[in-house]
Amino acid sequence: MKRRNFLAAAGAGMLLAGCAATAQRQGMRGYAVPAIDAHTHWYPPEWLDLLQREGTANSTGFERRSDTEWIITVTGVRQSVRIEHVDLAQRLKAMDVMGVDIHALSLTSPMVYWTPPAFGLKLAQTYNDALSAAHLKYPQRFVGLMTLPMQAPGLAVQELERAAKLPGIRGVYIATHINNKNLDDKAFFPVYARCEALNLPLLLHPIDPLGADRMQRWYLRNFIGNP
Repeated sequence: MKRRNFLAAAGAGMLLAGCAATAQRQGMRGYAVPAIDAHTHWYPPEWLDLLQREGTANSTGFERRSDTEWIITVTGVRQSVRIEHVDLAQRLKAMDVMGVDIHALSLTSPMVYWTPPAFGLKLAQTYNDALSAAHLKYPQRFVGLMTLPMQAPGLAVQELERAAKLPGIRGVYIATHINNKNLDDKAFFPVYARCEALNLPLLLHPIDPLGADRMQRWYLRNFIGNP
C-alpha cells in the first residue's frame, strides 16, 4: 500500500474498521465514522492457558495469583495481566462507558519473540485464532492486529499468510525491536514485503526501550522510555 493511501484510509478510521470509504455508520459519539482505539491490548484465555501448560519448558515464569490476575515473567521482566485485559464482556462495558465503538486488539509485552521459534509460532497461531474468534463473536466491536514470530522471519511469513485469511484481521502488530535487532535488519524485509502485498498496515509498540536499565526507578522506563 502506498504511504499516502494508507494515511488517508487510516485517518478516516476505515482501514481498521474494515468499512468502505463511503459508509455512513453512526458511531457512539454521534459522528459519521466510528471511534476506533488501535492501542488496546488483549490476552485471550486460551493464550494464557498455553503459556501455563508449556511456558515453563520454554523459559517462561507463569503464576496464576487468582481468578482475576496472572503474572508472566520473561527474561527477568514481570508482566501483570488482570481480568480486564482478558474478559471481553468487561471490555465491552468499558468501551460503552467511554463511547468507543471498536477496539483493534493486539498483544503487548512479552510478545512471542523470546521463545524458541516453534513455540513462538504456536503462541502466534493461538493468539491470531483467538483474535478472529473475538471478531466473529462481536463483529461490530472487535478487529484484530495479528502477532508474528519475528525471531524466525520464515515462520513469520508463513503465519502472516495464514492469519491474513482469518476473518477480522486488519493489520500486523510488532515491537520496535526484535530481540535487540533493529527493524531495518534485512532479515525482516520479507515480512514487510508480504505485509505490503497483502495490504496490511504494520503497527509498532515499544518493548524494552533503549536505556531501560537506567530507568528502573519511578517507572521511568514507561514514562520516558517509550516514545
